[in-house]
Amino acid sequence: MGPFTFSLTSFVVLALFHAITVESAAVPAIFVFGDSVADVGNNNYLNVPISLKSNFPHNGIDFPGQVPTGRFTNGFNTIDYIAMKLGFKESPPPYLSIKNVTETLRRGVNFASAGSGILQTTGKGTLDMATQVNYFAKTKHDLTNLLGAKVVDDCLAIALFYFVTANNDMFAYYYATGAANSTENAQFISNLVDEFLGHLKMIYNLGARKFAITGTGLLGCAPYLRSLNPTGGCIDELNQLSEQFNAVAEPRIKQLSCQLAGFKYSYYNSIIAANVILAVPHKYGFKELTSACCGAGKFNGEAQCTPNATYCSNRNEYLFWDRFHPTQSLYSLTAKFQLVGSIKLVTPINLKQLVVQS
Repeated sequence: MGPFTFSLTSFVVLALFHAITVESAAVPAIFVFGDSVADVGNNNYLNVPISLKSNFPHNGIDFPGQVPTGRFTNGFNTIDYIAMKLGFKESPPPYLSIKNVTETLRRGVNFASAGSGILQTTGKGTLDMATQVNYFAKTKHDLTNLLGAKVVDDCLAIALFYFVTANNDMFAYYYATGAANSTENAQFISNLVDEFLGHLKMIYNLGARKFAITGTGLLGCAPYLRSLNPTGGCIDELNQLSEQFNAVAEPRIKQLSCQLAGFKYSYYNSIIAANVILAVPHKYGFKELTSACCGAGKFNGEAQCTPNATYCSNRNEYLFWDRFHPTQSLYSLTAKFQLVGSIKLVTPINLKQLVVQS
């Protein structure tokens, strides 16, 4: 394929690249970076504790074939739904499963790793953000050798780069400090956002132009965190830390977009979205807002969802699948909000608007 490819004009090769990826997709490829909310199986290939894997029942009970794939939910996750809504038959495969770079031509690559964070000190043994960026750089290098720089750069400029991270960084910080000191909290958030922007710049320099970024949500309301609170309520300190991250990150990303030519972004505020859902949960079909569907102990949040754990039958009515992660139903709603949500939820534009921008 190599010699033949390089003899074609860039225009023809670009058309060939589109044909290889998917038919009638809104973007030629999706590149995914992040943690367990977006992991589709990378951690299956890592020597990490069982708590950082989900390749066993009851995970995947609602996935086609009832297969536990490494997704931390009962079925599909948000990136699955976004990919399918953008015209792909399925979402990008986990990077560590790929044996040949030509596999990335069909729909992109997913680098997300459960337990990872923006900081290299978060989730040791997982694919931290720096490692994910390095893997993307290698992917681009391999594709360039195969198709040529002009073709790959043209495709990356219109591909979607999807990020969901910082959650584990804040969990780790909270567990270590209690997030009780406002001055230290502000410095931590500032440093975390600085590090994140550094990763975005590196990916931009590698050719990315369209960035979809998911902000952190009501982390303190996860069933595990509720189980730690004697009152059974949310951990307010963690939620406040998450709000602070969004308050700092979004304007800093806006500033970055003014500095880097062609940088376009869509920022999803997960906290605002959560409050929208919690205000009228019945509107979205949710009845159980505090307990996990699968697990054990208080709020089903004290233990991981394992083959021996109990699980609910009315999964569509639960916000949480396990002690930390959403159900397929909430992932589906999140995808809808990100794709077509108003500026209240997604700023400055939603994903549907982002992918069509030139």
